[in-house]
Parts: sequence; C-alpha cells; structure tokens
Amino acid sequence: MVLGWSGQKEAGTQPSSKRNTLEAEPATSQAAETPSDDSPPPVEPNIKPILTSVPSRISDLTMGEDNTGQCLATVIGNIGTFCFGIAIGWSAPAKALVMHNDAYSFTPSKQEWTWVCALLTLGAATWSIPMGLLMKSQGCKRVMILQLVPIGLGWSMLIFAQSVNMLYVGRFMQGMCGGALCVVVPVYTVEISHIRHRGALVSVFHGAFMLGVIYSYAISPFLDLWVINIVNVGLLLLCLLQFLIPESPSYYCSRGNYSQADKCLRWLRGKKYDTRKAMRQLTIEGTRSEIALQQNIMLGFKRKKTRRSLCRASALTIMQTLSGSTVFIFYSINILLSLHLNYECSAALAVADVCGFLVCFMLVDVAGRRPLLIITSLVTFVCTIYTGICFQLQLITDHENSVSWASLVSMSLCSLAYTAGLGPLTWLINVELFVTPMRPLGCSLSATFNWLTAFAVVMWYGSGPEYRLAKPGVFFLMATVSLLVCIYGIIFLPETKGLTTHRIQQKLGGFMNQRNVPSIDSSSDESDY
Repeated sequence: MVLGWSGQKEAGTQPSSKRNTLEAEPATSQAAETPSDDSPPPVEPNIKPILTSVPSRISDLTMGEDNTGQCLATVIGNIGTFCFGIAIGWSAPAKALVMHNDAYSFTPSKQEWTWVCALLTLGAATWSIPMGLLMKSQGCKRVMILQLVPIGLGWSMLIFAQSVNMLYVGRFMQGMCGGALCVVVPVYTVEISHIRHRGALVSVFHGAFMLGVIYSYAISPFLDLWVINIVNVGLLLLCLLQFLIPESPSYYCSRGNYSQADKCLRWLRGKKYDTRKAMRQLTIEGTRSEIALQQNIMLGFKRKKTRRSLCRASALTIMQTLSGSTVFIFYSINILLSLHLNYECSAALAVADVCGFLVCFMLVDVAGRRPLLIITSLVTFVCTIYTGICFQLQLITDHENSVSWASLVSMSLCSLAYTAGLGPLTWLINVELFVTPMRPLGCSLSATFNWLTAFAVVMWYGSGPEYRLAKPGVFFLMATVSLLVCIYGIIFLPETKGLTTHRIQQKLGGFMNQRNVPSIDSSSDESDY
C-alpha cells in the first residue's frame, strides 16, 4: 500500500532505477511462491530500505514547520497599522480639547475641524496608488518602513501647530501613511503566511487598527493634548522593529533571487522546515497570462475577470465605509451624547470591538470568509435597524433615558459584528481576489475608492448640524448597506478559504487556467502551500 501510494504521488520525479526496482518486485515475489525442487532456497528481496525511505521523504516535506516566524512577522508588520489607528482615532477625543480647552493658541471653527478630520482620508486616497506601484519594485518591507516619514512629519506638525493650516498638513501626511499601509500590510501578510492561517493573520491588520483607535480614546481623558502627541511620536520608534522581519518570499522569487527567498521561508516557517515544496510553488510560472502580467501590469485590465475582481473588491471596500464604520470612528462621542450617555460608555464599544476581532481571528479559517461575512452582515443589519428605531422612539417620547441603554447594547452588538466580519474581511478578500502580479495596482485602486468614500462620508456628516447623527434615517441607511453586503456575499463572493491564487481564479471562472508546465500536480502542491 505504501509503495502504490508513493508511486502515484512521485511518478514525475522518481529515478528510473527506483522504478525498475519497484517493477521487478512483483516478478520476484511470484517466483518465490513457486520454487523448483532443484533451485536453492528463495532469497527474500530487500525492500526494507525502500519502505523506510519513501515515507521519510514524504514526511520531510511537512516536518519541522513552525508558525512562530510568520506570527512574529505579522505582529511586527502591523505596528505601523496600530500607529495609524492612533492617528485616525485622535480627532474625536481631541475635538473637545482643541475647540473648548484651548489646546492650541488658535481655535478652529466647526467647518475647519471637519476639514481636519476629512483631510486624513484624502491623504490616504492620494497615497495608495503610488505606494502600491512602489511595492511592486521595492517590496512590501521597504514600503512599510518608508511610512515612518509621513506619519512622523504629520505628528510633528500637530505638536508645533501654530495655525489651522499646519493641522491640515499634519493630518494629510498622517493619512498618507494609512493609505499605503492598507495596501502593503495585507498583501505582505498574505504572501508570508501559510494558506491554512492566511485569514487569521490578515485579520490582525484590522485588529491592530482598532486597538490603535481604542488606545487613542483611552488616554485622552487623562493627558493634555501636547503630551498625547509627544507620546504618539515616541510610539513610532516601535516601527523600527520592522527592519528585523524578512521581505516577502514572493518578491525575491519575482526578482530571481531564489536563495534569498529560501532564507525568508526558513525564517518564517522554521529552520527545520523543508522549503522544497514552497519554493516549487513560488518559482513555477503557472500560466502564460501571468508571465505577460509580470512584464506589463496594465495588460491585466484587458482581461474580463481582472475587471470583475476589481469591481467586486471595490464594491466591498465602498460598502465597508458606508456601513457606518467611518461614522462610528470619527463621531462616536457625538452619537453617545445624542443618546444622553457619557464618555465612559464608549468602553462598551471598545470591548465589543475586541471581542469581534477575536471571533474573526478564530473562525475565519474554520467557517470560511463567505459564511462569516453573510452572518455578521445580517447581525449588523438587525442591530442597526434596532438602533434607528431607538432614536425614533426617543424623538417621539422625548425622554432622555427611555432607550439610551438599549441603544448602547445594540450599537455594541453592531460593532462586534462589524469587527468580526466586514471590517477585517474586506482587506483579506481585497488581496485574495487578485492574481499576484495585479495586487499592487488592483488593491491600491480598491483602497483608493474606500478612502474617497470615507472622505465624502466625513464631509457630509461633519458639515451638517450636530443633530444629524441622531436622525433615525442615518442608521436606516447603514442598515440598508449591511443588507446589501449580505446579498453581495450570497451572489458575488466566492469562498476563498484554503485556496491558492490560481484556484481562486478558476473558481471565479478566471483566465488563469492554461498551465504553462503540464507536469505540475497542482492538487498536491497547491493544497499545502
């Protein structure tokens, strides 16, 4: 049984002498069953070395794998994401300190503060595509480290701001960092992680982002704004740890530096890990179409399935923003005050976000992306509808405490469902839907649409009257978007759990179906990489 299974798996690579030995074995055994009287006693063929060597070669391919390297690289790679979360969460708690407590020598108007919030999203939108293209030539690691420059300069402008214009420039530069990280970090995590852990590790991106926002809300009641800004600059020093992590093995293989790619794989999977199968998967050019895309990335948009992947990814990123995430991040304090709740009640939303991240981290590679997105979108739909009804009842009854706590519970469940589903899954699916050569430009374009939508949302909510956020229609609009996400997941979203890039394209009916190397047994190689 062992020999028969081994011969099927390694027929393309087994030496001819080994095959002759295996083929001669049945004849030898048959001769041993019918010996002649004059012949000497039969000699049993020595197949023990074959029986012991074949399983050892098979087990060597998966033996020694250690997940510590890829987990460590994921955590260190998301330090910049955590710092950007601090930057995007800065505006909501800082509003009271700037507008009422004279944190600066000047006091912005309400319209000017809206621009302070919105320019971060505009900076992210303008920086995504250039950094995505730079990632193709310089690699993910260098681009991640490069973002220390704009976010560091941005915090410096906030520290020494003498006018509203300096706040504008600082927030715009902070947004530049976020626009790059939303492209680079998910792509880097997908390329360094094992296919079995890809979803959980990419979900760390959104978890680090939300932890940064929570941190920013948590420290603001206890420190002056200038102290907060200086502390946040000091946290950027943690990003220097990114010099210690390896570059993506895919980047080195695309450059023909296979020895360095092998070193990266050993750093990520463990020193005892046999990298032959992983290197084989990385070095094989799977299709003629992908070879053409390596030469000219713009050729990808001539393919119908690439355009469809871009539309699907962009639609998901736009719906992520319209579902209410941007509103809750920038204006959660205003919403709580509209419900006659104090600042400390935001801790309930923070706990819900952490629980939601843990749910996604544990279930995304077990339940799959599609079921998790559909279920959490339904929960978000129900909770957002209920929150809108609570606001409507509050307007009718005109009683401060009539539905405040019920609304807080509903908003917390909504935050939990969002952080468990649409929040992290958007960035994961955004990478998985594109073939490897199209990721720099495709992911950048969809991220740009996300941030442009966020800019429009922040400007619309911020430029209106304060009571606009307490309108039931706002939450009914968010509920409608959540329902659209559920329908999108049912109709348009394929399940990508445990699939390689080529398998996902095949499931999409993509153009990556014509193999350039017909001898590849993709069923065995792609399932394990």
